[in-house]
Amino acid sequence: MSEAGKSRVVGLLGIGFDNDDGHIRISHSEHSKIFMGSKESHHVLQQMCIDIEEAVRLSGRELSDYTSDEFLKLIQELY
Repeated sequence: MSEAGKSRVVGLLGIGFDNDDGHIRISHSEHSKIFMGSKESHHVLQQMCIDIEEAVRLSGRELSDYTSDEFLKLIQELY
């Protein structure tokens, strides 16, 4: 597949399904959006996005520079 035809990562989306306190939690950054979840799971999703965005920044690349395979490898290295 040509470079132009490869899937690219355009952002991070986190959704928590364990919210039972009725609180609506929404967080976002330049490259991530996180919705709902308990206080604890929302915090975990936030930290994961921070870690990923920092790893991308340290690589000297943009998130959109990553193919889906490269992004999966980055996640596997982090976690």
